[in-house]
Amino acid sequence: MTTSLSTIGSNATGLVTSQGLGSGLNIASLVSSLVSAEIQPQQTLIQSRQTADQATLSALGTLKSALSSLQSVTDSIATGGALSQLTAQSSSSTVFTASAGSGAVAGSYQVQVQTLAQANTIKSSVFSSASAAVGTGPYSITAGGKTFSVTLDSSNDTLSGLASAINGASANSGVSATIVNATDGAYLLLSATQSGTANAVSVDASAPIGFTSVQDASDATGTIAGLSFKSSSNIVSNVLTGVTLNLAGASATGTTQTLTVSANTQSAANAVQSFVTAYNTALSLIASDTAYTPGTTSGSTTTAGSAGPLQGDVGIASLMQQMESIAGSSLGPASANAFSTLSQIGISFSTTDGTMTLNSTTLNNALQQNPGAVQNLFSGTDGVGKQFDTLISSFAGTSRVIDSKTGALQSQLDAMTNQLTALNSQSAQLTAMYNQEFNAMDSAVAAYKNTSSLLTQLYAPRATNSNTSSGG
Repeated sequence: MTTSLSTIGSNATGLVTSQGLGSGLNIASLVSSLVSAEIQPQQTLIQSRQTADQATLSALGTLKSALSSLQSVTDSIATGGALSQLTAQSSSSTVFTASAGSGAVAGSYQVQVQTLAQANTIKSSVFSSASAAVGTGPYSITAGGKTFSVTLDSSNDTLSGLASAINGASANSGVSATIVNATDGAYLLLSATQSGTANAVSVDASAPIGFTSVQDASDATGTIAGLSFKSSSNIVSNVLTGVTLNLAGASATGTTQTLTVSANTQSAANAVQSFVTAYNTALSLIASDTAYTPGTTSGSTTTAGSAGPLQGDVGIASLMQQMESIAGSSLGPASANAFSTLSQIGISFSTTDGTMTLNSTTLNNALQQNPGAVQNLFSGTDGVGKQFDTLISSFAGTSRVIDSKTGALQSQLDAMTNQLTALNSQSAQLTAMYNQEFNAMDSAVAAYKNTSSLLTQLYAPRATNSNTSSGG
């Protein structure tokens, strides 16, 4: 049998149809392992740093939010007067109710309501219907001390036309006109839009039709602490400073009702509780983020220790110390303010974690005793509110400590993202290089094998024909 070299060469080329077929090696797996051994440690290190930085970045964002909430609460107490608000109460809501605002002073007052304010109403003479003619002459109407006029013509000379003209007059000084269809005919009612004698309504006698009074204008009258007052409105806000009375009815003859102006303890308690809650949230967050939790061993199971995302941050640890210092320190000699510490208004501190607890009874007593001093504890020059505002601004303010840390971390994360991108490119380059090298080697091995096979076929011993041998 004869075997040609060209045939063997053709067969050899056909042998390398899959990567590694010539050498018998799993080249894809081998290349992957080599690339991974070179690239993976760097990727793992960078990704680990990314995870840590992202946790720190998140912790700083959460802390900034908590500090901002604390600052907002303390500012609202220090500047909003939440602790010095007063409430006004009436002993009889059927006579009057009351509310206290800026300028009100705590105290108790006897109030007597003699008359309520009323708005003036007058009526026209009776007409057969709203469409009856009333006369085209001028109508001069006065309300609130100001006079305006309307004149009818043939197009609107009716009772309803007069009502429309009055209501639509641009100079109308406080009159509302309406038609009443009574059993005996139609009437035009003119009512003052405001109560009180100063706002009484009248129509000049020269008008084509006449008017008579239905309800006279009157002022509200009464006494506060025996001193007389008069008001054109039943909402009386210019008699007792900072207090508004809403008159509802006259006092029974010879009786008075009690107006009590006192500290709004519920509003104050809510404000202080909000401060306590915001402080505890921020303090606990810092404590958790800067803590280290030791590992534990139970039998054959060991748990590794863990550090908070801000553990080892000296600046944040200092922030917690300063917060505790402000909250627990004396804010000045007692002679300067009735209350100089938070503990005097009912705030105590845990000996284990430093968080606050509010005793509402103690706070209410302090507010009843001296609401201004409680307010000054927060809003004074060295008050809690002012000190916390300054401290938090230095850490959580724009472009301050936390923002600087956040910016630096974000720059690091951006750089690491670029490093990972570069490593991915390097991984692709290494993969291509190793594949090229191993494929070349694989082809060479395949060629050697084919040559060996060819030589084996050419020089292998041939079988001797027995018949030929015996014939010789």
